[in-house]
Amino acid sequence: MLYFKWIGIALVLCCGIGASVAFVAFERRRFAQACGFLALLRYIRLQIDCFSLPIGKILGSCDRAVLADCGAPVHAPDFPTLLDGTRLYLPEEICRLLTDLAAQLGGSYREEQLRCCDYYMARLAPFCDRLREELPRRTRMAALLPLAFAAILVLLLL
Repeated sequence: MLYFKWIGIALVLCCGIGASVAFVAFERRRFAQACGFLALLRYIRLQIDCFSLPIGKILGSCDRAVLADCGAPVHAPDFPTLLDGTRLYLPEEICRLLTDLAAQLGGSYREEQLRCCDYYMARLAPFCDRLREELPRRTRMAALLPLAFAAILVLLLL
């Protein structure tokens, strides 16, 4: 009977470790995605400003690492399709901003698109800065809380 108790304790601790790893990966992915969308928006603005390219060509020539940071599919013909194929880990407010950006981008003149990019970059940059500051604290919390809950449960089972 004691054997089953030790197996249960080991399973609870393994679940705590697995949850810690998953939560830390989620926090890092969330930060990488926010910074990836900011980098993508800066790239789109630069391409519109310098070359007046349409969004489809801009996304086609974009660096694959930036698209991977966004979690976007490899090839997307326009920004709404890119967002539809992306699993967003960002808060609802930022997801709404990206949806609004997708609705406005590519459907107007060059100057309006530049103003649109500037507006959304100004809204997204403070969020990325805040995530950068909070990332060490949030990853420590994500690593320790599941382990602490697992340890408390093990103590209760003993």
